Amino acid sequence: MEPKQVEEVNNSLSNDDLLPVPKEERTWKTQNFASMWMGVINNIPTYAAIGGLVVLGFSPLQVIGIVLLASLILYGALALNGHAGSKYGIPFPVLARTSFGVLGANVPALLRGIVAIVWLGIQAYSGSAAFNIAFTLLWPGWAKLGGDWSFIGINLPGLLSFLIFWGIHFLILKRGMESLKKFQAYAGPIVYIVLIGILWWAIDSSRGLKVIFSQPGKYETFGSALFPFIAAVAGIIGIWSTLILNIPDFTRFARSQKDQIKGQLYGLPVTFTIFTFVTVTATAASTIVFGKPIGDIIVLLQQFDRPIVIAIAAIILAVATITVNVIANLVSPAYDLANLFPKYITFKRGFYLTMLAALFTVPWKLIENAETIFTMLNLIGGALGPIAGVMIADYYIIRKRKLSVADIYTLNGEYRYYKGYNYRAFAATLVSGVIALIGAFVPSLKALYEISWFLGVTISFVSYIGLMRIHPPVVSKDLVDRREVEIMDELEEVAE
Repeated sequence: MEPKQVEEVNNSLSNDDLLPVPKEERTWKTQNFASMWMGVINNIPTYAAIGGLVVLGFSPLQVIGIVLLASLILYGALALNGHAGSKYGIPFPVLARTSFGVLGANVPALLRGIVAIVWLGIQAYSGSAAFNIAFTLLWPGWAKLGGDWSFIGINLPGLLSFLIFWGIHFLILKRGMESLKKFQAYAGPIVYIVLIGILWWAIDSSRGLKVIFSQPGKYETFGSALFPFIAAVAGIIGIWSTLILNIPDFTRFARSQKDQIKGQLYGLPVTFTIFTFVTVTATAASTIVFGKPIGDIIVLLQQFDRPIVIAIAAIILAVATITVNVIANLVSPAYDLANLFPKYITFKRGFYLTMLAALFTVPWKLIENAETIFTMLNLIGGALGPIAGVMIADYYIIRKRKLSVADIYTLNGEYRYYKGYNYRAFAATLVSGVIALIGAFVPSLKALYEISWFLGVTISFVSYIGLMRIHPPVVSKDLVDRREVEIMDELEEVAE
């Protein structure tokens, strides 16, 4: 169905940014999806997460195995949930209407949006710290600006660095998704300059890869390593699980289904494994050179004696962090806000509102009480895994990959359920979310929390299918009659 036809169905549920992307505007090729993931993965927080596994006691080879398995599982989930976006040209909050209801979809979209906005602010502040270091190295007087002046707990150099870093995000999305496509085509690959330099240093300073990869971890037997290994895989998946939900926001621009599937394959498992190889090599080498593993790339860079090199590397890594921030934390809430108030908010307006909201989270204060804020975000984020399970079950098992696009944009169609809400989706999400997250509150069940993503997706997938089979939605007579007419029209077209 063409976008114009959809708009005529019910414009209270649509605007130009929520309607299916026309075929001629679906221009993202394999290399665009590959470079997107190159930009998403190659950044400061990911380096810290991978380096942290070495610090926790996993051997370099074990870490590579953890990330390879996690990236393959992630790729499978992303390709599955991205299929509908590519086939029908619709974003995540619109796709969620088919399972949660045309009005109920606002709930998972709002949850995803809240998590993204808070993380947008935190990531922007983290990236600005690299800017601050670079500015200080290039101009030592930078650190003395403002003297003892501070604003809500941040000094003038830190605030200026944050505002500059925050402001760059506006340049990337000034022309919507097309400008993002162009930016990531350059930002993703350029980070490899820093990675190649770090890899060369690691191999040279530790006298070869053999010495690095011969370092043992603390988990020496299969039995002792098994559950920590699975928990680590779940943890890595958890970092990117939010993107599983809103991957249709990007695949809707795919030139073909093959482009999004191949592009994500090259960009995720392949790039992530290469990135991990460099990261664990550098972290393991730091143990040999400095006597302890350094899992933070900024801290590692500060060990060198070349300010200019450190400054350039920090700026490049900070720019890469902008890429992941835009893709993971900015695009989704912009669409989510547009879905919530389609009459008044377009994608661009949603983008501006998201940026403003992230600014007012005052992220440097949030990080002061990091344990509380991260616990809250992890709990909300833990609910997003079950949502993905429901959406995948609905699309592949219940719908058999066949959606009525017109009904997605009307209050009286197939996806109305009961007053716009599908209780089955909410029940499956709630039950699986409770089981997956209960370990965060009950110490004896902590093991469940450590594999919460696997539990959440699996239980919600199975329970949603069960509820839809046991108590299927009531289909109105008007809808049945319309379906019969559509089937007859299709048969006539085939006959002709």
